[in-house]
Amino acid sequence: MATEKNKGMKWDGKSRVSTDLYRKRHEEIFGKRQQEELTESYKQSLRNKKEREDNEKYLKELKNKL
Repeated sequence: MATEKNKGMKWDGKSRVSTDLYRKRHEEIFGKRQQEELTESYKQSLRNKKEREDNEKYLKELKNKL
C-alpha cells in the first residue's frame, strides 16, 4: 500500500483567501454590476408603477362611461 503524506487541509474548490486585494478586486468587478442591476431594477419598477396607474385611470374612465 502506498502511504500518503498529510499536507494539511485540502482545498475544497469553493473557499477563497480573503485578502484586502481580493476584496478590492471583488468590489471592482461585482460592485459595479450590482449597482447597475439595482439602478435598472429601480427604473423598471418605476415604469411598472406608471403602467399600473395608467391602467387604473383607463379602467375608471371606462367604468364612468358605462
